[in-house]
Amino acid sequence: MRITAVGTPAGLRQGRFYFESGKDYSGSLWINVERGAPRLSMRVMAADGTVIATPAITAQGTGWHEVQFSFSSSRTDTQGAIEITATGNGSLLIDFVSLARADARARGMLRPDLFQALHDLAPTFIRWPGGSFASTYKWKDGVGSFASRVYHPNEIWGGYSDYYGFGTHEFMELTRQLGADPLVVLPAPNTDAESVRYAMDWVHYLIDPPTTELGSLRAKNGHPDPYRVPYFQIDNEPMNNNFTAERYAAVVNVYGSQLRRIAPGSRIIACGQKRSNDMAWSQTVIDLAGANFDILGVHNYEYESDRYQQGVQRIGDYLRKLRDYVRGSTHPGIQLAVLEWNLSRTYDWRAGLHAAGSLILYETLGPELTMTSPALLMRNTTDDPTWTSFIYHDHVSWFPGAAYVVEKLFRGHYAETYLASTSGTFRDNSNRGQFFAEISTMKPEAWQPGTVDAIATASATGRRFVIKAVNYEGESNTLVVRLNGSKAPINAAVTVSTISAGLNDAASLEQPNKIAPVERTMPYARVLTIDLAPYTVAVVEIAAKGE
Repeated sequence: MRITAVGTPAGLRQGRFYFESGKDYSGSLWINVERGAPRLSMRVMAADGTVIATPAITAQGTGWHEVQFSFSSSRTDTQGAIEITATGNGSLLIDFVSLARADARARGMLRPDLFQALHDLAPTFIRWPGGSFASTYKWKDGVGSFASRVYHPNEIWGGYSDYYGFGTHEFMELTRQLGADPLVVLPAPNTDAESVRYAMDWVHYLIDPPTTELGSLRAKNGHPDPYRVPYFQIDNEPMNNNFTAERYAAVVNVYGSQLRRIAPGSRIIACGQKRSNDMAWSQTVIDLAGANFDILGVHNYEYESDRYQQGVQRIGDYLRKLRDYVRGSTHPGIQLAVLEWNLSRTYDWRAGLHAAGSLILYETLGPELTMTSPALLMRNTTDDPTWTSFIYHDHVSWFPGAAYVVEKLFRGHYAETYLASTSGTFRDNSNRGQFFAEISTMKPEAWQPGTVDAIATASATGRRFVIKAVNYEGESNTLVVRLNGSKAPINAAVTVSTISAGLNDAASLEQPNKIAPVERTMPYARVLTIDLAPYTVAVVEIAAKGE
């Protein structure tokens, strides 16, 4: 932006900054004096016009140069502003103004509250870039100094301005701080030599030693050691780019064979279908390219919000058919992954119920279903609301979609060994002792599918048991659990966490905790009765005491 001062002050002003009292801020701007000797000043303003700080900025000579500044905020203001003013006579250009809390800048430019929101999900991996954006991502424009990065309007996701400020190093640092594995999605628009080389150069940049050309470039950009990348995915939803399954399989064979050679320690992910009514795409990719990938990543969204339960059943039917097809194929070692899933048109409690059913389903399908991740993960509240997310934020705070609350609860009570699962309800028996004694011959009277899903799992040590359940119905149901066998504890502590809400209840910036779990204890017995209120998600954890 050009600022010209001719005797009277001229400048620019930007609002909607969040300043916190007692916090230090740092930033910089790039300046190029075109003529004269204009004097620059900066003011940090509160919404009411009060001056919070006046950081010193001075243009030095001609030509583009970076000027750094810092200040401490003396008050909290959610609608602060920055003013940059030129006085005297002359004109100058200002570009790439950057401002961040100093502690956030030191931690990789990650906003602390949003980082904590991600951290609380304890993700085992993060996939990036996501969406069809991955197909066009220019990784070389997103490394090096921030000021040197290239502007790309993100036309796929609403046309907003993307200066590639979050690039390769920022993603890898995010996964490091989260303790998550990085899953890098490579652009694979075709099999032309130039396109293949561009994608493989990214792989070399990430994992080569610093003695190579691309490894030395990574070292120059601040990371001498090779990164550890356990997963590479070959493009994302290529059918959006008018690919047929046959054409994509050819791409997988080219890129996958290169990855086998360059990154033998990484697992390769190919794209399965994006709709659960399409087996043909996945079958074709398995048949034609199964030798050149390890995991088939599918996408399973439910688009009709009121079908939050039926969507779980539909997706489960598809995944079982796909699992069985892999087992009978010439590549039975291929594992499955659900790399995008969600109730995609709402973030109210229906999305929470759908998330609970989906996560229970995914646990029942392991180990052949090796990894799952929801989408969208994080969105600004000003973004297009059509596609919903787990985390919503503005420039000040954030709130969780209902699916986030369930995912966090389930992740905090994970046990890896599958024991049993059930689906549906039938008429109760007042004599529960008889119920379990005669269950092998009992008639399931008045059985109703689509009412309750539940799963029981145990820790590797067998000292901790977890029961997860979801009641999809608007009436109460009862889950009865009996612990059998020699490993059932004699003494144990039992905690019950439940989330109940109306179907259309949702959190907001004003009420971020509107949907939240409630925890209680209950006496331990080998037969436990868990009452499930209408529209309830429940987690029961049984921890054995010293015996």
